[in-house]
Amino acid sequence: MLSDQKNKCIIATACVLVIGCLVVRDVQAAEPRVITNSLEMKLVEIPAGEFMMGAEENPEDTLNKFPYWNPKWLEGELPQHKVRITKPFYMGQFEVSLNEFLKFYHAAKYKIEAERDGKPSWGYDKDGNLVRSDRFRPWDPVGWKIEMNHPVIYVTWNDAVAFCEWLSKKEGATYRLPTEAEWEYACRAGSTSRYYFGDNPEEIYRFANVADSARKSLSPNVFIEAFDSDLKKPESGAAFPFLAHGDGYPWTAPVGKFQQNAFGLYDMHGNVLEWCADWYDENYYKNSPSDDPKGPDSGTSRILRGGGFGVALVTLRSAHRDFAIPSYRGCHHGFRVVRNR
Repeated sequence: MLSDQKNKCIIATACVLVIGCLVVRDVQAAEPRVITNSLEMKLVEIPAGEFMMGAEENPEDTLNKFPYWNPKWLEGELPQHKVRITKPFYMGQFEVSLNEFLKFYHAAKYKIEAERDGKPSWGYDKDGNLVRSDRFRPWDPVGWKIEMNHPVIYVTWNDAVAFCEWLSKKEGATYRLPTEAEWEYACRAGSTSRYYFGDNPEEIYRFANVADSARKSLSPNVFIEAFDSDLKKPESGAAFPFLAHGDGYPWTAPVGKFQQNAFGLYDMHGNVLEWCADWYDENYYKNSPSDDPKGPDSGTSRILRGGGFGVALVTLRSAHRDFAIPSYRGCHHGFRVVRNR
């Protein structure tokens, strides 16, 4: 995820003070404040501020660009509403890597949920077929060779929380998963477009590891479930909407290989989906508090954000909400951490 702008960091800075909270409006060149913890993880200070959370366009406009998508799946992104993040926080500059997760795994003598319950996970076999298997592990995805600087995968929400709890005790600081509001605020970094770089999905190859021509070369005959205006699925489905460009990574990519956003964060789009702290409720936005929303008090599924290397580009939008039960693990599922300031 790199370009000639690799070493330029554009930080959204506050220019007005509203109810004790900085509003992200103007963008100027600056270096982010970055700290390094005991695992050599880099964390970026994210300023307090406010933003409009949720879909920035009408569903009709989204569907015009992504006609295969189910309109019902867009309803949870509405209504767009103002949210204030009242306190600055630190967020992992990168997704948690396999190397960082294994430091915890060995030091804590931890067993991931897949080892404890023996249930199968979703992933790709050596022929590129999507299958369920109890063989999949973060260090052995079977379908490809994963490197230590790639994001950790096949971790459940519970595994991610265990990592945060261990790191909190180790350092005497509070590490946790981001709230969904913190995640979208950090992803947008002052932007109001589909993606933090703009609206055109064809440009995303410079910013994210996505389902592109590199991936299509491995699975040229993949189809996606498509929906018409009556929410009916054509019997044949539709050809998977691979990106025409190629980023060189058909599977996971090393963290930080593409361009960062205005807050200095990498891989907020693509590579792997990232677990958030919140329970999922499709209707939560209708009654969400404006200050530091933390999601509903209960639920059956947890939020995932950001999209992954093998999913449709519509799911990589800043507003897109995904979800899964806390025990779910798959080849597209990872996380990044937040540390309280």
